[in-house]
Amino acid sequence: MVEEPIAEAVAVAPTEADLMKQLDTAMKSGDFKAVAKVANEVAKLQKTQEQAEQEAKLAILATITEKVKIIIAKALKPIVDSGDLDQADGIWYSNDFGEKLITCRLVKTAPKKAGGGGGGGGGGKRFAISSNDLLDKFGDQEHKDGISLRQAYESNTDGNFRYAIRQKLLKLGGYI
Repeated sequence: MVEEPIAEAVAVAPTEADLMKQLDTAMKSGDFKAVAKVANEVAKLQKTQEQAEQEAKLAILATITEKVKIIIAKALKPIVDSGDLDQADGIWYSNDFGEKLITCRLVKTAPKKAGGGGGGGGGGKRFAISSNDLLDKFGDQEHKDGISLRQAYESNTDGNFRYAIRQKLLKLGGYI
């Protein structure tokens, strides 16, 4: 029995230039399945390269970050030790090189609530009393045509209708 030498195939990743040649060849031959396959490989290669560049940048900046933090803390130490900032919540400093924007604040700020995007349903003014409690107190008073506020409220589940009745109840209770 004769053994044939086994060729060890070492997979070498193609370069972007190699893939672009393959893409050009596939385009010229009109083999669009090959075009799609090679284009996908080019996109994967570019994504991998971008990710490697980003990771390298972050690694470099991680070492510099500590240096910057130490320098800023050293520069701020005299004003912090002086007591001038005793009323402050902290120091938030930002320097956006791209926008040439420098900000500094000494008070915590709450994040803005997400906008409703129009269309109603927003959070109106809140009161410490529920509609049911108001109905218990003032529900027997007339709404329209001899119908009490409670009867009107319970007869219709439309949110706008009930809100109008709640407004009447809040006025009667002196809340608004």
